[in-house]
Amino acid sequence: MELFATDLERLAFLLEADAALTLDPDTLGSEAAEQSAPEELPPEKRPKYITNYIGSKQKLVDWIWKHTPEGTGTVLDAFSGSAVVAYMYKTKGLQVIANDRLRYCHHAAKAIIENNSVRLSEDEIEALLADNAKAGSFVQDNFKGIFFAKGVHALIDTIRANCDKLSGFKKDIALFGLGKTCMSGKGGFGHFSSSTDYGRRQDTPDEFKDRLRKNLQRINALVFDNDKENKAYRQDINDLLPKAKADLAYFDPPYATEFSTTNYERAYHFVEGLMTYWEGLEIKADTKVKYYETDHKTVTKANANEFFQTFLGNAKHIPHWLISYRDHAYPNEQEMKRIIGSFGKQSRMKSKDHHYAITSKHGEASNAKERLFVCAPGAKASAEREEKPVPMAAAANFHTSIPVDIRLGDSERLATEAMDVGSAGDPQFSFVLCRTGTNKNGDHFTAEELSGRHMTAVNKKVDLQHSQEFNDIVGGIVAADYLEDDNGGRVECVGELYVHDTPAARLAYKLMKRGIISQVSMECDYQEGECSVCHKRFQNKADYCTHLRKFKGRDFNGQPVFEILHGVTFTGLGLLDRKGADENARILQVASLQSQPDQSQPEGDSTMEDKTKPTDDPAVEAAKKKPAQQEGDPARVSDLEKENRQLKAQVAELQKRVQELEAEQKAAACRSRAKKLLTRLEKQGLSFASDEDREAELKRLAELSDEAFAATEAAYERLPKSAKADKDKEEKPADSDQGGKPAAKASTETPLRSDAGVRPHDVDDRKVSLEDRLRDGFMAAYRNRVGEDSPEHSQINA
Repeated sequence: MELFATDLERLAFLLEADAALTLDPDTLGSEAAEQSAPEELPPEKRPKYITNYIGSKQKLVDWIWKHTPEGTGTVLDAFSGSAVVAYMYKTKGLQVIANDRLRYCHHAAKAIIENNSVRLSEDEIEALLADNAKAGSFVQDNFKGIFFAKGVHALIDTIRANCDKLSGFKKDIALFGLGKTCMSGKGGFGHFSSSTDYGRRQDTPDEFKDRLRKNLQRINALVFDNDKENKAYRQDINDLLPKAKADLAYFDPPYATEFSTTNYERAYHFVEGLMTYWEGLEIKADTKVKYYETDHKTVTKANANEFFQTFLGNAKHIPHWLISYRDHAYPNEQEMKRIIGSFGKQSRMKSKDHHYAITSKHGEASNAKERLFVCAPGAKASAEREEKPVPMAAAANFHTSIPVDIRLGDSERLATEAMDVGSAGDPQFSFVLCRTGTNKNGDHFTAEELSGRHMTAVNKKVDLQHSQEFNDIVGGIVAADYLEDDNGGRVECVGELYVHDTPAARLAYKLMKRGIISQVSMECDYQEGECSVCHKRFQNKADYCTHLRKFKGRDFNGQPVFEILHGVTFTGLGLLDRKGADENARILQVASLQSQPDQSQPEGDSTMEDKTKPTDDPAVEAAKKKPAQQEGDPARVSDLEKENRQLKAQVAELQKRVQELEAEQKAAACRSRAKKLLTRLEKQGLSFASDEDREAELKRLAELSDEAFAATEAAYERLPKSAKADKDKEEKPADSDQGGKPAAKASTETPLRSDAGVRPHDVDDRKVSLEDRLRDGFMAAYRNRVGEDSPEHSQINA
């Protein structure tokens, strides 16, 4: 009598027996090996597979299934990642082949895709949490103080040592559960890119154990048998594809967007190292997050086209393809269709709005158009390239990337000169986005905040002077880093200008190279603000305390008032031609400059093109290049000359506008000082016959030069003194009456009176013209200066 109906049952028994025999009896107890694992749950009670892995398609699986060709029996998930799509296909009854280069992803696929029946018992789960005197201390020694709360590091060392007591699918489940537990937790991020409190999970050791139990129980519940022999591989994609036999290949490949991509191995370096307990991996001790050295090459804009052509060429024997993609990626949609068509496939592109919650809470990069290329056998398209795929050994290890190669030199500063943007690539520039401390707006950034939140700047837009117009977006931020020096911390970034897409970006690039645009100003949101005086926190500006409402950016009782920002999310960057709220936010270097910056320049000066060589007129530069260019492509030369003329006209128009604004500003200032002078003189007794006279005098004063206005002001100042002298002269005889009584006024005065039968006598209130009075004032000032007596003074002394 046969004990096993099929070879698959025999293999499952052997694997379980092997796992049981490797368990430590002292830890598991004598009955542990005999205890049966949990039973398989029916489909209606099976939990939904949920993952917080970057780029996961868990919200799109129904959409992907909708476009899966009918009659598909075997599917290859070539870049399986968290295996959420592979698991969906397994639940649909298909035979699934899953592949991914990362070890954590491989263990996940082994545990729930290839594994059809093996589960951990409750005793085995508890044994993973038991003390182990033989456990190592690698996590404690190398990651102390980061990623996890106190006591959890030692616990992870212990659990990882206990995982080695298991084998087969049980070890895959244990490592999958441990890695998933390390990623999640209270606080922190799913990835391991921050060493600050914002990147630290706050779970206590007991809470960590409880989450691991729940994760393992959930993985147990996900295990089921779909009556197919599913497989999980960890191979070079270009080694696996030529040998793969499937009806459908699903590709969710790494790709470079116009902003960036994510390097999965760097983002999950802790979990990836934990899978082998960092065997053969060398940790970079001088880094804050302690990532390890890797020769993994990433996908960039420059090599994306070749990468896709290579692996798709190796999959051309597979009848159907589904390729997950997104908007703003490279190659673009048209180029992707051309590549697909070159391998004899016809394609249809489907689109769906999708929110990538893992990227950032705000910003355009989180909201994207998900693309799905549905590819089927068709008439052989005319290939624009050789059908034979070009071997690309380095492409074998592609998973995810950022689109710039950032190398920190001795100065630890992001340098665009280290970027390989290619001749056809969009130019890049490095800049200081933000520094620790308080800016002119009264916003305060702490070192802890910037070091933990600087990566939120990646994938955000670059615009012109904080414009909210879509047409004023000229680029994007592709990389960010937090650095420290003697002056404090700062966020340095790399931006990219879309000069091939918008005229505004081309103009901005020209102005940046010439130093006209040299400053930047960040845009950000934040969750809470804290008053520097009373330390109250607010989530709404309407709830501000009195200090922030009335004194932000100023002093209150000798104490500076500023708002400490918490939970910062950078949302964009504005290019400026003047200093903004943060005077240290400036452009460091433009990528087209390959020479080293001049070290003799003062701090704050831009290393722009016009700082290192004489500035030539654009037309002269075009003329210098013209002979060489004409030998190659005369049409291109003509286009460049036309573009140069247009740019020159735009610059001239901008300069004209600047001059107009300066003239308007100066005219407003002159009119303001003239108005102040007339107001002061009117309080001293000066009056005008009509509003028109006053306005005419105001206009005349406003049009005076600075020197003429100063002289006029001095002349006006003498007028009240002369009037007072006349008044004293006239009133003196009246005051000298013998009886001390006021004497009658001189007959020469013209009294106000009314005679019966005749019209009232006209009052002689004619005023000396302003011109005459100014002339008298000038002469009086002149005589006073040279020591001569004025006529009024001579008359009084007479």
